[in-house]
Amino acid sequence: MTDDPRPGVAIFPWGDPIEEFLTPIGLTLDDFAQQMTGGWLFGYVAGLFQAGWRPVIVCVSSTVSEPTRMVHAGTGAHLWAVPPLRPGGPAEASPNRESVRRWKSAPLRAWAHVLKEERCRAILVQEYEYARFDSLVTLGLRMGLPTYATFQGGDVTASPVEGLARRLTLRLAAGLIVPSARERERLKKRYGVSGAKVVSVPNPLDTDEWRAGDRAVARAELGLPHDAFVVVTHGRIDVQRKGLDVLVAAWRRVVQTVPDAQLTLIGSGQDDDLLADLIAEAPTPGLTWIRDYVTDRAFVRRWLSAANAYVIASRTEGLPVAPLEAMACGLPVVATDAHGLPDIFENGRMSGGLLVPRENPAALAQALEQLVDDMHLRCDLGRNARLRAEHYGIPAVGAALGKVLSRRTRGAPKAEDAPASWALRRA
Repeated sequence: MTDDPRPGVAIFPWGDPIEEFLTPIGLTLDDFAQQMTGGWLFGYVAGLFQAGWRPVIVCVSSTVSEPTRMVHAGTGAHLWAVPPLRPGGPAEASPNRESVRRWKSAPLRAWAHVLKEERCRAILVQEYEYARFDSLVTLGLRMGLPTYATFQGGDVTASPVEGLARRLTLRLAAGLIVPSARERERLKKRYGVSGAKVVSVPNPLDTDEWRAGDRAVARAELGLPHDAFVVVTHGRIDVQRKGLDVLVAAWRRVVQTVPDAQLTLIGSGQDDDLLADLIAEAPTPGLTWIRDYVTDRAFVRRWLSAANAYVIASRTEGLPVAPLEAMACGLPVVATDAHGLPDIFENGRMSGGLLVPRENPAALAQALEQLVDDMHLRCDLGRNARLRAEHYGIPAVGAALGKVLSRRTRGAPKAEDAPASWALRRA
């Protein structure tokens, strides 16, 4: 049991097991503990520490045989890995059966052990449109702990049976942290969830760490021409969600009018082979792909320092941290109107970005070419981007998260409000 007197909050990141997230990007559980930093998860951890909470990361891992506690090197937070209740297997062909399989695989006793060992007073789940959320809501009710969830882009209900369960578990949850206005509207229309239960708190960013270095020095270190127009994007390689097919198509248009322009894409993921095929389909001049999920933030910061602009072509997002990192480095951003991005750029150019429609390579290319042609626009957007990024600083966001977790509302759901389901009986 921990000796730290601060109230504990257990954060459950995506992945059942977490290898669903780690393996496609070439990382292991040990890499997760020792190397990974930044992103929404570790921003939450840092912010909650500053707000007087004691965050504990809890994940299911197929590589452990019993609950195992580690320490996350970057933040000092306790990181628990627990084995799945049943060994993993192929996904069920029926979406309903797959949802039931995931409910039945939830290691409720192991989770309860961690929550008790760490003296947690709240549960925070990444995404509510996953079976894990339903299981944790019911476990929280049995243990007398409020369960919250944060939206990071998961806006699709996996199956009809989950849709039915979700109407109840969303009502029983203590609160939802949803920075996307479009997603808040979807919750209201689909599930009737709105009002005080749904709060808008953005993902945090270390604005002190993310500052641009000297562009000339960065370009010399990276071997880039001093006068080229350089665009950067970075993150997980997920072609559909990140719109990378749209980005490649747009870039082919850009280099037709700006032959010496350079696009550097940094990242790896489950769609590496698909992206490689897309790039190989037709000539793609000026595109460099660093095929690695980079955990070295100084390396990413060097590329952002060297660039003239940042681009994100996503179809689906929560409130992504990657463009915020670029904005903190003073880069103008060309972004699609995917979930969360209009919230970042709510004041358009005054927020540091040019928004274009999703699925539109021509509009994306046109916006990038506009930045090529107008140096004054680049400078104005870059300055506004930095000012906008400062709104996402870790202390302010951490304080907002701490306030949400500290809420106690009258008539809060109790264990007897929940259904007599297999999950509750087994907890």
